[in-house]
Amino acid sequence: MKALQNLSEEDTKKRYIEPALEKSGWDFRQIRLEYGIEARDYEFSDGEMTKSGIRKAKKKADYALFYNNTCLAVIEAKAYNYNDSEGLEQAKDYAKALQVPFAFASSGKGFVKFSWNKDFIGSSGTEPLPINAFPSPQELYQAYKKWESLESDYLLTTKFDNSDIKHPLRYYQRIAVTKTLIAAQKGQMRILLVLATGTGKTLIAYQIAHRLFNQTLPNGKKIQKILYLADRNELINADTQGKFKSFRNDMYKIRNHNFSQEHYKLYFGIYQQFISGSEKNKDKVEHYKNLKPDFFDLIFIDECHRGSARADSTWREILEYFSPALQIGMTATPKFHKEQRKSQEIGELEARSEEDNIDYFGEPVYQYSLKQGIEDGYLAPFSVIEMLSNYAKDGYEPQDGEKDLEGKEIKTPERKTEEAKRFEGKIAPYEMNRYCGDTTYYIKRQIHYVAEQTSFFLTDTLKNPYAKTIVFCNDQTHADFMKLALIDCNPEPINRNANYIARITSNDEVGKRLLDSFKSAENVCPIIVTTSDLLSTGVDTQMVQIIAIDKFVNDKSLFKQMIGRGTRLNKALEARGKTQFYILDFNGTARKFLTDPDFDGAIEFIGKDEIKPPKPREKKPPKSRTIIKHTLEGEAEIHTHTHTVSLWREVDGKMTLITDKIEVFCGTRLKDKNRLNDYLLALRDTEDLGENKARTEFLNQLEENGIFIHELKALEQFQNCDEFDILLSLAKGGPALSRTQRAKKANRFLAELEPKARELMEFLLQQYEKNGFNELKFSNFTNEPIATKYTRAKVKSILDSSGGFKTLLAALKNELYKEVG
Repeated sequence: MKALQNLSEEDTKKRYIEPALEKSGWDFRQIRLEYGIEARDYEFSDGEMTKSGIRKAKKKADYALFYNNTCLAVIEAKAYNYNDSEGLEQAKDYAKALQVPFAFASSGKGFVKFSWNKDFIGSSGTEPLPINAFPSPQELYQAYKKWESLESDYLLTTKFDNSDIKHPLRYYQRIAVTKTLIAAQKGQMRILLVLATGTGKTLIAYQIAHRLFNQTLPNGKKIQKILYLADRNELINADTQGKFKSFRNDMYKIRNHNFSQEHYKLYFGIYQQFISGSEKNKDKVEHYKNLKPDFFDLIFIDECHRGSARADSTWREILEYFSPALQIGMTATPKFHKEQRKSQEIGELEARSEEDNIDYFGEPVYQYSLKQGIEDGYLAPFSVIEMLSNYAKDGYEPQDGEKDLEGKEIKTPERKTEEAKRFEGKIAPYEMNRYCGDTTYYIKRQIHYVAEQTSFFLTDTLKNPYAKTIVFCNDQTHADFMKLALIDCNPEPINRNANYIARITSNDEVGKRLLDSFKSAENVCPIIVTTSDLLSTGVDTQMVQIIAIDKFVNDKSLFKQMIGRGTRLNKALEARGKTQFYILDFNGTARKFLTDPDFDGAIEFIGKDEIKPPKPREKKPPKSRTIIKHTLEGEAEIHTHTHTVSLWREVDGKMTLITDKIEVFCGTRLKDKNRLNDYLLALRDTEDLGENKARTEFLNQLEENGIFIHELKALEQFQNCDEFDILLSLAKGGPALSRTQRAKKANRFLAELEPKARELMEFLLQQYEKNGFNELKFSNFTNEPIATKYTRAKVKSILDSSGGFKTLLAALKNELYKEVG
């Protein structure tokens, strides 16, 4: 029995758990997930990306049990000396993430089973099972069907397309497909999927189409004609079509309102091809009526948040005409605020009503949020940098008789509400650089400020003038002014490449031709693009690292889509240097939405809130009035009211928006002397510092505790400082020692060494002064000038004569960090 208590987890799995599973019918010599990943050690995340560019550990279940292409349960194993229930909480968390009802734990003596309720909030209880009583695949699958209220399951038995071995489906993509098939199996004909931008909705659509094609729905309809419907050509480009591999030779993109090609299996179309003209102009043509209402059997509606479900929209008209089809809506934004934005580019977007897509499609069958994507490491984390000018906060006050650049006298809007009267005699922040009422005011000084700060951020803060950037503007004229201002701020890059800065809007044909180059991770230019709405959604801008917002946004859906342009993250992008992105907020838009409790879960707001401008009263001008445009230089000196780095980060397990100065926020978390001393000791005593791994893990732990070392080291006052001294400075006040100053503390230690050992350790300290603690490693002795003077064996011999490298390194650390005992 004593020997059993010493069994490792791996030995426990091999000796007790796996034989028990095999006896119940789970054959681990053959069982594999469809796409080729073994069911043992099932990894289902990429590991959250930290701000230091290091990934956290991946989520990994010891066992994920699949049957009929469906994940049914997870098992967490522990070493034999633990209780069987030891891993149950972890198993429950993994089961919830994987959307499966059953979680098991075992330490080899038996199993403990936990069953989730359908809402993953409550449970139907926990029960112990003998080691020889684990349920068989058939038993567990029948229990799963009961949990899903499935009487029939033939759609679930269809198979994924696993031909792309290098890019297997992610766990949430499998779930989205499975949940869709389950809904269709139950007879649901309108289905909504909600997944964050950048999570691969097109691939999900393909896998659904692949599995449903030639299948018969419960109502008797056989899936043979499929439509992929979007509102922009960009959403049905060659990349999109290329994902539908099994339909490669049988697809057709609808052009020129031509619906005569009726022999294809898969059709791509934008709604403008289905309807042309308008009832208002008495030239409306319903081209889609050349087809019978039951022509399509399955319809995907991409980005269905953008008006597809409005009762009076052309999309709604199309969907209702083809109502016999199974209709699947896909969006990153399932509902809308009461106050909706109006189109700034006429004809490009439609006004929308509250929660219209949920009203049409019903509640989502599956949701995968931005927050989940970041935590899983599939989406890039981001920081918000708020830069409110005096204009953006207080408005623009024209002088008496002031005229615009065209010579027109400036008249400010009449203020009728109490909320708006604080801007009496001024152009309010929400009225600048955008159509409002019957007047547009373009404040060029504010525009130039945004251009200056954006350019400075690239060149001086990031020190990367080739970080791809989108500047969101209110309308196309605003985007053009912004482009010119950015050109003024970047003469050298423009001289090297005239396309360094571009405007990409719906009416700019030259700019639109540069869109593919901007999207490409390989092409350098354009680097900075200005836009109003064209790039806000549906455009896969993978390498974007900066989202600058000078656009008034009153719609959470639009805001999510805008920041979604920066969320892409994968190994190829990491290799090119993208591990996060930044939001430059010039009008308080990010603060407004990131503090909304409905924005991907509750977020704590830390720091003094800024005054928010009253929400605008937007209304269309009477047809008889002339729209006035004022272009103002703005002679008043611009200054910044706020310039704080705001981080959306997990602190103590809770997503937190931090808008205090970063050093202030982190400093408050170091006031506990015991906590501070623990941190300092850990920095000094972490083993294998030279190999970097242990120290990196500890720095990641600091990040999780709200000490954001990566951002702190980027601050000017902490340049060339050790992490140890950054913490001391924050906790106790006063300037931080530089690494050069810190290194001098080792002078007495060096003086006591033999000359050759002193030479070697002095060399190591010089490397520390240049690059930090990670340079204190034996492998540095292979660098010049030491490598020329001594062989590796000779270095070891010299150091051994003085006690050995490990002993010398420990003594050196004690001298360097005498502040902790």
